[in-house]
Amino acid sequence: MGAPYVNRDGFRFSIAPQGLVAEVGKLFGMQDIEIGDPEIDGRFVIKGNDEAKVRALFDAPRVRELVSAQPSISLKVLDDDGWFGPDFPDGVDELQFSVGGVITDIERLKKLYDLFAEVLNRLCHIGSAYEDDPGIRVRS
Repeated sequence: MGAPYVNRDGFRFSIAPQGLVAEVGKLFGMQDIEIGDPEIDGRFVIKGNDEAKVRALFDAPRVRELVSAQPSISLKVLDDDGWFGPDFPDGVDELQFSVGGVITDIERLKKLYDLFAEVLNRLCHIGSAYEDDPGIRVRS
């Protein structure tokens, strides 16, 4: 699922489960930003282009709670000029999350949507997103 938003400052981040790809990435210099939550830091790799903003994003207890509730998740900001993604206007990026497999647990699905909404809201609060509608249809 993805939703475009006006990215005020070019802030980008990603969170993905620990694993072989993440470990290999660390060997090649990809930085794992630790947020000070042992459960999240131990289960996920968080990367970003502004460590202070990553920490501010994950400083929200509700964001940490919703991330911790997921057995696996990939959440990231995609740049507006991707090769294979939708073509957005300059300054409009996409928050995207994905999970593997089919979700049949309604409570998990609700928590995923809550996480998505909470992160978008938090991006506004830390000054990285405008509350304005970018005028683009949300896709799922």
